[in-house]
Amino acid sequence: MSYDQNECHISGKVEKFAVVNTKTGTPMIRFSITCNKERFTIVAFKGLADATRLNEGDQVSIIGAIQSTSWEGKDGVKKYGFQFIASSINGMTEQQHNCKGSRPAMEPPARPAMQDYQGGPF
Repeated sequence: MSYDQNECHISGKVEKFAVVNTKTGTPMIRFSITCNKERFTIVAFKGLADATRLNEGDQVSIIGAIQSTSWEGKDGVKKYGFQFIASSINGMTEQQHNCKGSRPAMEPPARPAMQDYQGGPF
């Protein structure tokens, strides 16, 4: 019996963070992290989006699925990429970032201003 399983674990430092207004009104956040000099776009929805607030420089650990995405760039050309759809987001201390200890739950800071979702990564 075969089945598809798409679960990834990634950790890194937050570069950008945005609370987004979706057309359907579903709570959504979008942020990017750097990990080994690579930049990854992370999105989260509903309760996880409502409970998560991050600042630039925060260390985070993400569990989620990879999803392909496409959008039209400002130049009118269709572009393609990948993003992580988060199912779990945990803050990390510097010691935990270095693979020691367990990860604590995050306390969300103040909610930033909403931005309209335009599609695609940052």
